[in-house]
Amino acid sequence: MYIFEAEINNKKVKLYTNYPLKNAAASLLKTLNAVSRKTNIFSPTFALNYGWARYFLSKRTDKSFSYYVVQTADYKNNPMQLRTDDCTDALVVQNMQVDTNMKAKIEKPEPTLFSDTVLVLKEAMNAADVYMNRSEPSKNGDSGWYFGLLNDEKEDQHEPDEMITLPTSELMKFRGEALRVLQMPVGTLAVFHDNEMTALVDKDDKPLEFTTADDRKRAIAAKAAAEAAEKAEENNNSDSGEG
Repeated sequence: MYIFEAEINNKKVKLYTNYPLKNAAASLLKTLNAVSRKTNIFSPTFALNYGWARYFLSKRTDKSFSYYVVQTADYKNNPMQLRTDDCTDALVVQNMQVDTNMKAKIEKPEPTLFSDTVLVLKEAMNAADVYMNRSEPSKNGDSGWYFGLLNDEKEDQHEPDEMITLPTSELMKFRGEALRVLQMPVGTLAVFHDNEMTALVDKDDKPLEFTTADDRKRAIAAKAAAEAAEKAEENNNSDSGEG
């Protein structure tokens, strides 16, 4: 477990993740610090919508020492009612969406909350080839996203009972990669094969750049190599010092 800490209004704030999500954690803590100048973030009723996720602060006491833990909704279980100290899922989604927006050069992302709904064709939930398309939201709480079968011959003929409306957090359970496009503008279309995005286009059918699974594998390998080289250099310096 990784612990990130900040001092906000003379109070210790801790944030927990399962991965070293340093940049995402720092961004969230910086935002909490900025918000604290305008509102009491330590109130029991405080909640912050930040990107796709929602965050809270929970007071803890260790002997005579008090501090606050950043909590978020429990997206894998019951995000509407349950909270968790583990911010991993929320920050991973944050990184996914930021990466997609930056790679596609989206200047004004259109936020979507975990509680906003997506219209899903039931048949597509377990299909290999699917797509996501964003239309203008029909009402508050509607993301405008549709999740359907790629090359669906019956696309305009589906009955209402073939569809289901779900909060976008449910995508985590059957197509996690779809979460990365949720802030893309109206008109965006994304294509997926299994859990990998294979195409992304804007409202004018213009292809947009995106980070592929192979890109991410290369980035992870490069980071691991850099960390290994840094560690080897530290060991060499330590050995030299001892001599």
